[in-house]
Amino acid sequence: MMSVPFSGSLLTHCLMPYLLQAIVRRLQYCEKNCNHQNSKSYSNISMNDHTLKALEFDKIREFLSSFAVSEGGKRRCRKLSPVTEYHQVKHLLDETTQMRAEVEQHGNLPLNGIHDIGAAVERAQIQNFFLDAKVLFDIGETLETAEMLRKYFSGCADTSPLLFEYTSSLAPLTHLTEKIRKCISPQGEILDTASSELSDIRRRIRQLRRSIIKTLENLLGDEQKAYAIQDDFITLRNNRYVIPVRSDSKTAVPGVVHDQSQSKATFFIEPLPVVEMNNELQILHRDEYYEEIRILTDLTSLIAADADAILHTLAVVETIDLIHAKALFSKALSAVPASLNRSSVIALLHCRHPILLARCSAQQAVTEEHTPSIASVFWTFDRPEVVPIDIIKRAGISTLIITGANAGGKTVAMKTLGLFVLMTQAGLHIPAAAGSELPVFEKVFADIGDEQNIEANLSTFSSHICQIKDITAAATENALVLLDELGSGTDPGEGGALALAILDFLRQKRCCTVVTTHLNLLKNYAYTTDDVENVSVAFDPQTFRPLYSLVYGVPGFSNALAIAQLHGISDDILTKAGEYLNGSDRHIAELIHGLEKTHQDIIAQKKILGTIIDHAKKYLSTAERFCEALKQKKEKILKEFEVSARKLLRESEQELKKLIREQRRRRLIRPDNDFTDSEATLNSFSDVKKKLAASFPIAQHQPVQPVETLSTGQNVMVVHLNKQGTVISADNASRCAVIAVGSVRVKAGYHELSMPHAAASLSTTHALKQTVSFHAAAQTICLPPRVNVIGLHVDEALSLIEKAIDHALMQGVELLEIIHGIGTGRLKQAIHEYLKNHDVIARFESA
Repeated sequence: MMSVPFSGSLLTHCLMPYLLQAIVRRLQYCEKNCNHQNSKSYSNISMNDHTLKALEFDKIREFLSSFAVSEGGKRRCRKLSPVTEYHQVKHLLDETTQMRAEVEQHGNLPLNGIHDIGAAVERAQIQNFFLDAKVLFDIGETLETAEMLRKYFSGCADTSPLLFEYTSSLAPLTHLTEKIRKCISPQGEILDTASSELSDIRRRIRQLRRSIIKTLENLLGDEQKAYAIQDDFITLRNNRYVIPVRSDSKTAVPGVVHDQSQSKATFFIEPLPVVEMNNELQILHRDEYYEEIRILTDLTSLIAADADAILHTLAVVETIDLIHAKALFSKALSAVPASLNRSSVIALLHCRHPILLARCSAQQAVTEEHTPSIASVFWTFDRPEVVPIDIIKRAGISTLIITGANAGGKTVAMKTLGLFVLMTQAGLHIPAAAGSELPVFEKVFADIGDEQNIEANLSTFSSHICQIKDITAAATENALVLLDELGSGTDPGEGGALALAILDFLRQKRCCTVVTTHLNLLKNYAYTTDDVENVSVAFDPQTFRPLYSLVYGVPGFSNALAIAQLHGISDDILTKAGEYLNGSDRHIAELIHGLEKTHQDIIAQKKILGTIIDHAKKYLSTAERFCEALKQKKEKILKEFEVSARKLLRESEQELKKLIREQRRRRLIRPDNDFTDSEATLNSFSDVKKKLAASFPIAQHQPVQPVETLSTGQNVMVVHLNKQGTVISADNASRCAVIAVGSVRVKAGYHELSMPHAAASLSTTHALKQTVSFHAAAQTICLPPRVNVIGLHVDEALSLIEKAIDHALMQGVELLEIIHGIGTGRLKQAIHEYLKNHDVIARFESA
């Protein structure tokens, strides 16, 4: 059984309970989600609409909404409000910072698939209700976008944990999106694939339509009835196929008349041969309609079943759109996140008011009527003429009193501070330099501008007093209070006294207060109160033009006469005005002008000093790079030298081994000949020595103490061995001595010896000198025919015995004694095994 739509009051009566139910659910949804920023309960900062209006926060919302993609995201931007808890502010700032990093690294997120489906999802929960096909497709596309975001941020748990936390809460609804994609086209049409019944009905409709058109084309082509046909085309009237027939010949084409032209010259007739086919076509169209209704109803039921999950998904993706808009806004402003502190310090460095930076550009689109219209508005923030300022409030300072000339930037500076506080506590980055910091305020109050109202009988002074009354009634500790032109609009004496009392009250409340004024009484108040500081807007004393910067610790002068002169007031009036100034006022003016000039000189000197420091840092950096390059080059040279040295040592070792083998071979072949120190051998050693000497420069070291005379038993250093030994015998005439170095005796000249205390200076060149000098002294080493290896390990003993055998061969010694002791017998056995397998040992025996 198929339900059909009702009409009139009956429809209203039947659907009223369901409509009321949907309205209640919609209100609950709005209450739950419209102010939802990050699926957490955040408390809004305490302020009134006047504060938001005075600080132009609505303009910031407008800028922000232009960067949002979805309607829900734009709505959240327009409803954005600051929060008050420290951890909440930090959380919001971290969200924006993480999204900014993602945008800069991977580009903008594809959020065009997010649609405003909240109301549609609520309507889907009405019984027997079905959604339009295009609305269903929008729901599916929104869910697909959410799934894309979930997959995208699933890999960002480390880099963007807060964004990952949002998307990880999304439930996968792929069964819905796949079903909708199967049934609905992007144009909002129900596809043949929605059901087999719909596909069959539409196939029959197409076949029947072709039959009807073919029949009518045959009638139009009948020459016998050509006189009766008005035009050669087929059209529709009342959803039935008809042909145009001349009014004077309508009897020539039997059928049903459905319409007549305005000129009465043409009848639109449904010929009898197609009447039954048109009837069947109408029945098929009705079946198609009911099948489409059934499909839409089924899809709507699926939406209603997952309504809570869909609404949660919508809230998350709209929040992602909001954070994404914050990141794009931050990028457009070249903004940075303010560092938060709990010490009430304010340090806004190089900050620029975003409204002063803003420049609007509109993109035009052409409507269907071919008329231009504004499609979208883009904001850029690149006005180079905006002068950045520094707003500083040190620890221990509760109040800043800003004074100076009109149009000098006092109010702009104060509004910049207030706006930056609101932006920061709403999770927005601020257009300032890195290192800027702000505390988190629980309340923000602002009384800025002239709000006199004739209808309300409010003068300028009265309007200020009304606002100040509300501020003083609500002010608490950790509140920011901004008061423009405090004490103005009335008698300066009374206004100044009232202003001082208000400041005393706010200081007692421990508020952070910033005021602008022209009253000298308040300037003096800052001098005499420890936690109050004078701030002035800089003014060029030569040109009498504002410099749009702040000077701390110095009060400003209003320069009313100078500004009046710039605006064209006659000299006569200005001269007369100068005469009316009393002596103290003139003295104060001269003093402040002198301070301003001194300040300008200090700024100029500071700028020069900064340039010098920058150059010094540049030179230091260059020197460090140069030293690093030298270090790397040194390491490279030493490495190349080490490779070359190792190669040379290997070659020298091969040559020496070759000489030893040759000497052994000649000794075995002709044992009776004396080959000791043969000329060929000496020449070969000399060649190796020269080769090494040419490749290894003599190391520089401290001069050694030369040896003049020696006596037996004296300790000396053998320089080329870097070893200390004892003199066994010495010939002072020939300046030659025999030195015992351990168990080895060395014959050396006095020039190769030094006194023991000079040995330390040689330790650093031990390895190189030992390698180089070994061959230089090869001719002077005279190993005795006795080798003492008592107390040595097997490896050490065998190495010493091998050297002794080699040098014995070189010296022509035929008999060599080896003293090894008794001990465990292990050393003796090892020596016997070694001698037994040696090529040049004829025989050996124990003594």
